[in-house]
Amino acid sequence: MGRTAFALALAAIVAGCGSKPLIPDKNVAFSPGFQPPVEAVVFTVLAGVAAYYVIEPTAPNWEVKTERVDDTRVVISLRKKRFSTGGDGEARALFQRKAGEIANGSGFESFSILSFEEGVDSETTAARRVSRGVVRLEGFRQRPPGQG
Repeated sequence: MGRTAFALALAAIVAGCGSKPLIPDKNVAFSPGFQPPVEAVVFTVLAGVAAYYVIEPTAPNWEVKTERVDDTRVVISLRKKRFSTGGDGEARALFQRKAGEIANGSGFESFSILSFEEGVDSETTAARRVSRGVVRLEGFRQRPPGQG
């Protein structure tokens, strides 16, 4: 998407350099009562593309990072994307699901939550929700499930 944005910006700059406008001074006939100028239609489409790029509706709501402290303790950090549609109350459930995946994939039967905290990170103009916790993996099984 970065190349597309660059190409659009370059096209806009080049359009200002010529004697003939890049966007014709005409109207688009959507219906007899609605005929906006072509430049308004182009601006609306570009604004929609820019909004889609910023909001990224298909991206996951949460970014998850894990860090092993030692053989049985893992730090799980969650950061919610800046612009999203919902998902504000799912941090704890996502944390527990990720802890279960780590325990199961590492050959442990269960886990205990040693700490869990939620907050808001306001490093820029658009704040985002963050969560962080530590789990202890318990009941080592020798092998992860499905491997013998």
